[in-house]
Amino acid sequence: MSKILVITGDLATGKSTFANIISEKFKVLLLTKDSVKEILGDNIGFNNREENLKLSNATMSLLFYVLEQSTKVNQRLILEANFKENDFKRLIEIVPYDQILVLNLMADYNILYDCFMNRINNENRHIVHQSAGLTDKFKFIAYLAKGRSIDLTKYKVVNISANDFSYQNDENIYKTIKEFFYE
Repeated sequence: MSKILVITGDLATGKSTFANIISEKFKVLLLTKDSVKEILGDNIGFNNREENLKLSNATMSLLFYVLEQSTKVNQRLILEANFKENDFKRLIEIVPYDQILVLNLMADYNILYDCFMNRINNENRHIVHQSAGLTDKFKFIAYLAKGRSIDLTKYKVVNISANDFSYQNDENIYKTIKEFFYE
């Protein structure tokens, strides 16, 4: 039976970093939306926001393709992205609810906005992540609020406070993941 760990939530919460830690700790294949999109962006390119969105859609299609293939051979898999409502609908078309654990990372809007702007201004972020149009604080908060409105009540969900990165050392979270994957 496949077990799928979904890591999702707010922008700038450290989802990709946490996903990599979990993948290494539990020796489970990881697909991150950002990494796949960067590969597509480097090889295909884009000229505007519309083309960048096409890269995002292609990236999610690839993630779901690998998910379908992994379920055919009963593999464990970690998927990391800021999943949208339609992504969750696609997910349950492939994997039953009881085979999915969702780690949902959230933090205070002001903290996230500051982290997001720091990424834009001070980090060497890949070009595919720089055209989101979310530098306006009100647009950023509205975007996060929309993501938080997704109904996750059908899933086994661990809501994680990401106001700081201490959650990355939380043994209770790792215990939950271990139980999900191996028991």
